Amino acid sequence: MLFDQLFWTSHAKHINISKVGTLMSTIQVQHIITLIGLDLVIISLGYIYSKKENSLAEALKLWLYTVVVGLISTIICFLLTKKIDTNAIYSIFLPIIRNVSPVITGVILSLICYPFMKKVNQRYLKWILLALLLLPTLSGIDSLGLSDGYSISFTFILFYLGVIEASEEKRFSIISLILLCLMNVLCVTMMPLCSKIVHGDMSTALRFTTSISFFEVMIAIYFIRLLRNIPFFNKWSFIRYIPIASLVLIGAGRLENIVSWNEDLVGTSFNKLFRQSELEALLIVFVIFLVTLLIKQLPQVKRVVKSIEEHFSDFELSNQWFTKETQLIKQHLKNHRINIIMLLCAYILSFASFIAMNTSYNIEINAIETYNIFWYTLFARQFFVLLNTLMLVLVARFLMAITRRYWVSVLVTGFAQIVITAANRLKVIYREEPIIPGDLAMIKAWKSLLGMMGKNIIIASVALVVLVVILIIYLEKKYPYAIHMSLKKSIIWVLVTSIFFSGTLLFNHGGSYVNALMRDLGDQPYFFNQLFGAKVNGPLLQFLNNIDVSVMDEPENYSKETMTQLYKKYAQESARINRRRRNNWDDQIVIMGLSESFADPYRIPELTLANDPIPYIRSLMKTTTSGLMYSTGYGGGTANMEYMALTGLNQGFFSAALTPYTQLVPTQNQAYAFSRLFNQAVAIHPYIGVYYSRQTVYQNFGFNKFMYLGSKYPIKHQSSIDRSAYLSDETAYANTIDEILDAQGSKFINLVTMQNHLPYDNNYYDSKEKYAVSGNAVTNDYVRGMVEEYVMGLHHTDEAVKNFIEKIDSINKPITFVFYGDHLPGIYWDTNNNNILHQTDYFIYSNKYARRHLGRRIYKQYDLVAPTDFMSLVQKQTLTKTTPYSALLEKVLDELPVITTKAAAGSKEESDAAMINDNGELIKYDDLSSSQKELYNDYKLVQYDMTAGNNYLENMNFTR
Repeated sequence: MLFDQLFWTSHAKHINISKVGTLMSTIQVQHIITLIGLDLVIISLGYIYSKKENSLAEALKLWLYTVVVGLISTIICFLLTKKIDTNAIYSIFLPIIRNVSPVITGVILSLICYPFMKKVNQRYLKWILLALLLLPTLSGIDSLGLSDGYSISFTFILFYLGVIEASEEKRFSIISLILLCLMNVLCVTMMPLCSKIVHGDMSTALRFTTSISFFEVMIAIYFIRLLRNIPFFNKWSFIRYIPIASLVLIGAGRLENIVSWNEDLVGTSFNKLFRQSELEALLIVFVIFLVTLLIKQLPQVKRVVKSIEEHFSDFELSNQWFTKETQLIKQHLKNHRINIIMLLCAYILSFASFIAMNTSYNIEINAIETYNIFWYTLFARQFFVLLNTLMLVLVARFLMAITRRYWVSVLVTGFAQIVITAANRLKVIYREEPIIPGDLAMIKAWKSLLGMMGKNIIIASVALVVLVVILIIYLEKKYPYAIHMSLKKSIIWVLVTSIFFSGTLLFNHGGSYVNALMRDLGDQPYFFNQLFGAKVNGPLLQFLNNIDVSVMDEPENYSKETMTQLYKKYAQESARINRRRRNNWDDQIVIMGLSESFADPYRIPELTLANDPIPYIRSLMKTTTSGLMYSTGYGGGTANMEYMALTGLNQGFFSAALTPYTQLVPTQNQAYAFSRLFNQAVAIHPYIGVYYSRQTVYQNFGFNKFMYLGSKYPIKHQSSIDRSAYLSDETAYANTIDEILDAQGSKFINLVTMQNHLPYDNNYYDSKEKYAVSGNAVTNDYVRGMVEEYVMGLHHTDEAVKNFIEKIDSINKPITFVFYGDHLPGIYWDTNNNNILHQTDYFIYSNKYARRHLGRRIYKQYDLVAPTDFMSLVQKQTLTKTTPYSALLEKVLDELPVITTKAAAGSKEESDAAMINDNGELIKYDDLSSSQKELYNDYKLVQYDMTAGNNYLENMNFTR
């Protein structure tokens, strides 16, 4: 049976012959030999179980064995492949409901029905069952749902044929067996020719090549008659566990990886595939045998088996027995009612925490899908509601093991969950994000927090705590509940809880089993949108998702002495640079303009456009500092580019799992950004402000205000283009002009547009035919439509930029505008050049007033830069003096290749970051000169100190 699954389901081309001939006939004859395995297994199980005293006890033991096999096989498969899903988890504990193995389900149902079926006349039953098998064999119509043999109905029929064989004890006839085999071979070999002649195709060629064939079943029955004369077959019923476990593996799809591996491994070698499948089947049988033998020797298993057999020992088909069972169930529920209530309360609190993360009755999954939050949580996120419930139960059990007090443990856990949910709810209302570990730093400012809460909330909170304490004391005295937990069980609960929650420290460690488990089960942390993460994962799990995110590895030689030396080194470098510079940031206005998904489509290979969508920007780039920016993202990753542009800190040095905006900046007391060099700092984003924790980030960066939809600083001049769901770039630039005109002294403006954000298949724009696209890069009409939609958006951006440049040229203030695309849209397929997918456009423009009063230099030699280089280029272009930190960044710009993430560069080197030269070629660390290596390590040390280290440089005025 195992061999049949491993060999014949591999779909290797040499075993899938569709041409009538000797080869096909030979292969089909070989196939029916292995197909008989399933029939033998089911009939044998009926034969063996018919000799057991109590079929109900056997059914329960079989179900438990199925659960154990499912659990062990799932664990082994996960350890081998690091793949699992929620269906696999449900299937372990609900094998019958989910029909993991129809054959096992059929056997269990047959055992349950056995007390009734054995009263039926066995002779008549046998003829009825055989007739049910003969009809589909002759007609070719599976009216009984026998399928390929792996069905409940087929199992039921064969199981009782096995039962009848055990009772009849008919003699084995070698002649009858030979005749049946010859008849079977004749039908199998002739059927392809018959199908071709009658139907003109091979639609019925395999009518007899199946386990449900009448001849296959009869041959299996004769083999059972032969085997029952062997003492081994009758005495050692333990052997039945091997096919049972095999059926679980087959039904749960645990052989699929081996089957697909066989397909890739053997090519067209029939013999090699045969030997390989044979070896694998024997190995699986051996492992099942050993594991089952070990399981049966466990004292706990023996006790469970004995308890089941004793419980059903007095079974009889009577009202008295069913009444007794009903009373036992009621008594069991009554005895455990306190724990059942605890589970229900934990579930309700868990479910309520999901609902509390929403400020409306609906949840928006994406731009076009919106669901009722109650039904979405109940159906789509049920697994995670249960997971949150499990966490609450573990905490309660942990406290029980420590305190030995039921009410203390349960009420403290429940109260803590209510407080956590309420606190998250308040933060969602006021800040549109849940509580994350970084917020715990606010505990240091507890006096300030209490002041913000107000007297009424403080009084209510204290009253609630007092009420809970009184309730605990009352219940412990009035309704004491003894916890019968041995020292051994207490230690187990403490260890299980500790191991479970310590595993959360590996949630974000890529490559770890815990990380693979959580991601495969559907735990997406949504670091870019913490609120959505809390909605779909629950606030507790979302908090745990953020606990251990490694910022970056500590570089060698990191110490206060090292950082002091670096400060002196780059203070001298800054002084050297500043001797040739005359300007400060006084009265300057710098605009860091992130243009959503902006990238020149002409760089995409084999993509042709009817007209140029960005003629103005293209011409402007010829007369300004401009070039390409290497983005760490493709189709996304906006916040990472924004972070690098605002701080000069490189994503390549950080942990691959880190999103600085949501996992780093909120945890820092005072994060550095270039905005701190200016008198005023404003962020403008003509969209909602919840994404990437921008409200917290900008506040921590020292911004004076953040303008977004729904903020207390409203977005003005709102307009969208045609049917677009997003505000236009014209809107973004109009609000920027307002801030420029309002500037008193120096001002830093961080602008993040939304016009060209996905989706690109909603037909937002008119007149797209003007920029019709063609070429091999456009694989189908759907892709063509998306590219044309995107390109039309670029054209509107081009017009908006032109108007904006004209307006800032008319303003008598020194203005420098950094324009850059954050990443390419994720719509270009069949593009093998990784570099092209990460190259966006940038330019740095100084208005007329700035050129007259600051002086200006144009830098064309920087063809490829990182987002971290923009402020260095601004300083160079405006002849502005540096700080020690910006002096370091200028040296990085001038002397090192572009530093980026290994994922973006397609690098497999052992180094922490990747480097790319202007030609898009990977540069290894070992290829750097000694001075370049020193600079590279200096940069990394500075970044570590400013983000994950002790921040020694902060007290040395390194950034000022």
